[in-house]
Parts: sequence; C-alpha cells; structure tokens
Amino acid sequence: MGTDMKTRTMVAAIAVATGLFVTGAVAQHEEHHTDQAAPPADQTDTGKMGGMMAGGMMSQMPQMMMGQDETGKLVEALVKSLAVIEAEKNPDARKAELAEHGALLNQLQAKVEAQSHRMDMMRHMMSEQKK
Repeated sequence: MGTDMKTRTMVAAIAVATGLFVTGAVAQHEEHHTDQAAPPADQTDTGKMGGMMAGGMMSQMPQMMMGQDETGKLVEALVKSLAVIEAEKNPDARKAELAEHGALLNQLQAKVEAQSHRMDMMRHMMSEQKK
C-alpha cells in the first residue's frame, strides 16, 4: 500500500512539473515574440507558410492555457482524494475512494498526454518556421 501511495504522489508531482514546464515554455515563447517588432500591416504576408504557422500556434494558446487550468484542478482533486483515502479506516469505503482516485489519475494522464502532444506540434511548427 505504501508503494501505491508513493507512486500516486510521484505521478502528481510529475503532472505538476509538466504543467510548470508547459507554462514556462509558453511564457518564454511569448516573451521571445514580444521582443520582435511586428511588421506593418501592409507588409504582413499571411500567404506564406511561416505566417500560417504563427497564426496556428497563436490560435492554440487559449486552449493550452485552459488545459493548464484543468490540469491544476485535477492535481488539486488528486491531493484531496489522497488525503481522504489516507484518513479512511473502512476497507470498503477505502476501496471505493481508491477507484475514484484511479479515475482522476486517468483523467490527469490524458490531459498531460494531450498537452505534450500540443507542445510537440508547436515545436515542430516552430522548427519549420526557422527553415
């Protein structure tokens, strides 16, 4: 039972670290682009691949930020769930709580994987822009 608790705690810690990494990468990316002067509107060529890619990345920002909020809420729910499990003395009730905790872990895993996929796509789009 102790190993399961440690595993769950590690998963939550990894999820938080991943969330912080994604937030930091997005913030760094935003900072990088605010340092560059924007071309005048009449000189912007959105027909080129680079313009399309930048627009695609920017359109994903709200989705990524919402994903960060959802991930944070899931981590909070996992921490609370773990506290309930640790405090529960009734084996049947504990088993039910563990099942709910497992469902939360599955949701968190899906969110982290989706965020990772979006980051990979952005990395690919950014590397295509540099070419």
